[in-house]
Amino acid sequence: MRIAGIVALVVTLGGCAAPPHQVRDRDDYLAEATRVFPGESRERVLKAAETVLKISDPADFEFRYTLTGFTGLRRYFIYVVLAAASGREKWDFMTEIEPAGLRASVSISEEGTSGGGYNQQRYEGAMASVPLYRLFWSRVEYMLGKRPDWVTCEQAGAELQSASTNSVAALGGLCGPTSDGRNAPAPEPFPPLAKPEPPTAKRSPRSATPPA
Repeated sequence: MRIAGIVALVVTLGGCAAPPHQVRDRDDYLAEATRVFPGESRERVLKAAETVLKISDPADFEFRYTLTGFTGLRRYFIYVVLAAASGREKWDFMTEIEPAGLRASVSISEEGTSGGGYNQQRYEGAMASVPLYRLFWSRVEYMLGKRPDWVTCEQAGAELQSASTNSVAALGGLCGPTSDGRNAPAPEPFPPLAKPEPPTAKRSPRSATPPA
């Protein structure tokens, strides 16, 4: 697990920047936590999502797979002056086939303990930052060849700061101080999905003409 002893984290979190917009209801969830990928295979979308998470913290992610998705788990430890927090993020990624294409969804949560000395408190809750969801999907789309650019943590953070939004609170999970891969270079996107060749018409064998 990564140990981040960064006093600047407290300064940043305590600044005057506004907190990020949150996923607050089902309409927000459908808009921000789901995407439809027409013409894509389930395995490609699952691999793209897993790659995005692995790159953000290669050593600390573990994955538990199901037939239609996976759960990504990432443990972290933060130490700041006399306080510390240790916890685990949970990324539930699911897919289902619909007439319009493959629908994918992700739910992000965390739990752990924080405090100092003998004062320890448990915390648990959703990681509902809209910018975090949007960064995740932009990277999945890049891996699938749906967009040409890999949005870096620096780019995403700069855009949020220009809007007076707290980038640390908004992007933690992919770009936080405990994410070892937050400055990793862009990976190679997947090659284009091969289109199935149209079936070749088979010629029926000529039947022998019966003798007169």
